[in-house]
Amino acid sequence: MFMYSRGLHIVTVRCCSRLMASIAANPPNGLMSDKVDIRATGLERQQPVTLTATVQLTRDAQFRSHAHYVADSSGSVVCSQHAAVGGTFSGVEPMGLFWSLQPSPAQRVKRMIPKDVTKPLEVRLCLYDGHIDTTTPQDSAAEPQASCVVERRFMGDGVRRTVVREGRVRGVLFLPEGEGPFPGVIDMYGSGSNFEHRAALLSSQGFAAFRLLYSNFDDLPKTEAQLDSEYFTEAVDWLSDHPLVQPGGVGVIGTSLGGILALIMGTLTDKVNAIVWLNGITAMLGTTQFSYRGQILPTVGFDVSRVKYTEDGHLNVVDVTDDPTLEPEKCIQVETILCPILFVVGEDDKNWRSDKMAKEAIARMEAHGKTNHQLLTYPGAGHLLEPPYMPHGRVSFHPAAGTDIDFGGETAAHCAAQEDLWPRMITFLRKSRLHSQL
Repeated sequence: MFMYSRGLHIVTVRCCSRLMASIAANPPNGLMSDKVDIRATGLERQQPVTLTATVQLTRDAQFRSHAHYVADSSGSVVCSQHAAVGGTFSGVEPMGLFWSLQPSPAQRVKRMIPKDVTKPLEVRLCLYDGHIDTTTPQDSAAEPQASCVVERRFMGDGVRRTVVREGRVRGVLFLPEGEGPFPGVIDMYGSGSNFEHRAALLSSQGFAAFRLLYSNFDDLPKTEAQLDSEYFTEAVDWLSDHPLVQPGGVGVIGTSLGGILALIMGTLTDKVNAIVWLNGITAMLGTTQFSYRGQILPTVGFDVSRVKYTEDGHLNVVDVTDDPTLEPEKCIQVETILCPILFVVGEDDKNWRSDKMAKEAIARMEAHGKTNHQLLTYPGAGHLLEPPYMPHGRVSFHPAAGTDIDFGGETAAHCAAQEDLWPRMITFLRKSRLHSQL
């Protein structure tokens, strides 16, 4: 065995018969949204091999994937050309080793989301002889023939991260490299989620991306039980007036509860120039009191007796929330929103029936003569749509439920949706930005 260095890319090589097996990844350092070319060479013709990927997210959280291949006549495996014949995915999937990463069965952390986006994730790729599964006891002691490390970053070169405490507004601002001004976008996730990875990647695409926090941070409330409109309009005003943000308003992206808030923000201020609604509903949840000028907005109820359980014993809450379309007076007045809205739906969303909500919202807009909407629907995709090549987190801890729930999605279809959605979302935000300046 010997080692050699190629920049940040360390390759370990072991002898394999008369040949010298190696595994390479190009580029060895890139953004999480970048594609990586993975190939193994120096193999015997038609040699069965296993490629694995491992991420040690924290001391107690590890994610692994593996794929079985058969080397071609030149003794090579090229993931962008050759089909995996088994493992955590199958078929020709150039990025399959990344998006099919799975948590260790016993660990609490089920979603591979970093707490510190300033540091890259290290993905260790290994090459093994034969078709094995290194998560099983019989194969866990196998020695790789070769390995390399790939760094996956959320912050591009020159991106700046700043914690924001302006008036009541709290969050994290990511600014691209350069003097600006940049198009501004507010990014929000759902209950109790203070994730920064999407905002960091948006900034790496040239946006001044503000991860707006509204609970469970600093001096903010611990939960979303009480929220008020002034906080969110103040956040829009602050980002719109930022000297490094282009004039003409800002976009808003929201997942789950964040999607609900994004729609409400669009009804409150004309400084919102685009909305991306990701698997939300079209009314405020009964678990949250949202005040507007001293009045509490109507909310939809819920009934925990409608909870179901999957075969694996996880909660399925898709029918817990009442259907707001049956009570139009409780729905957000989307017909008053002036900016373009992109509704994004995973058809296998198990958090709630977001497909029905989106279609009803569009019907309501069209009934008022409004055409400022687009709809993207993804068969087989679940609730938690993330940037491309991030693993599918079907089962994960839900702060409001206090336990793991099933968020839906079939892994291959879900991750294909993520890959398709990302450039469409970026294009939508940029086009909406240009339209607002006309």
